[in-house]
Amino acid sequence: MKDVKFKITKSLKNKIKRDLERTHEHAFERVGFLLTRLYEGNDQKIILAYDYRPVLDEDYIEDRSVGARINSDAIRAIMQISLSENCGLFHVHLHEHSGKPSESLSDEEGIHPLMTSISRLNSKEDFGYLILSDDSAICRIYDEEQGFFEADIYAEIGYPMNIVLADNIFVKPNERQKRQTFLGENSVNVFQQINIGIIGYGGGGSHIGQQLSHIGFKNIFVFDDDSFEESNINRLVGAKYSDVKNETKKTEIAERHIKSVLPTANVIKVPKRWQEEPETLHKCDIVIGCVDSFIEREQLEAEARRYLIPLIDIGMDIYKTKNSYSISGQLILSLPSAFCMKCCGFITETKLATEAKKYGDVGGNPQVVWSNGVLASNAVGIMVDLLLGWSALKDRRVYMSYDGTRGLLKEHTRLLATPDECSHYLLKEIGPVRFDNL
Repeated sequence: MKDVKFKITKSLKNKIKRDLERTHEHAFERVGFLLTRLYEGNDQKIILAYDYRPVLDEDYIEDRSVGARINSDAIRAIMQISLSENCGLFHVHLHEHSGKPSESLSDEEGIHPLMTSISRLNSKEDFGYLILSDDSAICRIYDEEQGFFEADIYAEIGYPMNIVLADNIFVKPNERQKRQTFLGENSVNVFQQINIGIIGYGGGGSHIGQQLSHIGFKNIFVFDDDSFEESNINRLVGAKYSDVKNETKKTEIAERHIKSVLPTANVIKVPKRWQEEPETLHKCDIVIGCVDSFIEREQLEAEARRYLIPLIDIGMDIYKTKNSYSISGQLILSLPSAFCMKCCGFITETKLATEAKKYGDVGGNPQVVWSNGVLASNAVGIMVDLLLGWSALKDRRVYMSYDGTRGLLKEHTRLLATPDECSHYLLKEIGPVRFDNL
């Protein structure tokens, strides 16, 4: 059985919730349909929600025995949308209470046969239903052999994320977790089941791997195609001098160091560029990018956006000034549907063109361990808050500038002029590249 994830941006979920909360002349509740795209790998399925279509007021049938009943016009209209857009469909409605919702008898009697019938429209997409509550959700997907089953992970992508795990047995914090209980009673489950990706295990990436293992994250994906060199010893945490002679792969150093702190960790090593094994990247629920070039950042952000993966980018450089040197860096949270690195002016066509003239060879920049550590530590802190929401901050936007010379990390002034929504990566373009019109 493949792992199944259902992903939706919080902005789209909130749009749906506002529609479903409207009263109707005779229906007790409203319903609608989510448009989705399916990505299917060898051992995983990811269902990506990209649009919502409400049921029109005139398409509700007056029936006091159920919360809502829709007519054949509504059903034909949504089926036509599925055919014309070649997409999956998920029936969605709202239960107005806190906590994880469950299906009522009328839900099972009404939604199951409807979505079973509609699922025959397209064998290459998934169909099902989603029930929202005030603060949670349940997502069920139809399968010909087993009927309706719950997605392993339902994730709302925003700040903070809302993650609902199908296998959510309460795990009592153990001795190693007792000083982290402020992160929430569900934190241990999240640490066990969420996948974190590290792209680049050099200066910043090695700090991140170390900290994730101390926190207790079990599933850590490490992407790096390099072997260890003597010039890396000044900044790669967990390396040994013997790694120079042995030309140890950085992914091997990552596994060794992470497991020395957390022996039960599941370190997935990808000793190559992520572009050579993108399916493994798609398994990640959050990615921290520690890459050197603007071109690499652009490619990584584009892929993360397609699969609704939050990306935290960190980077630093050392510049020669007139009489000395200056350390500077950045920390940017790229959330799907929110601003991207182009929106905030960090990636520009001018920077990409300048870099391209150098044939992409921008390596060998000066690096030091302490500034990498500052950026990495803050990236991990933002990531944990993004996952668990322990700070109670809502809709936080993150673009921070680092003055390593003075030891200052603060919000970048560009954030004031950065739009809330992204115009470069559209939600309708998520999922694998499609050639439906060919």
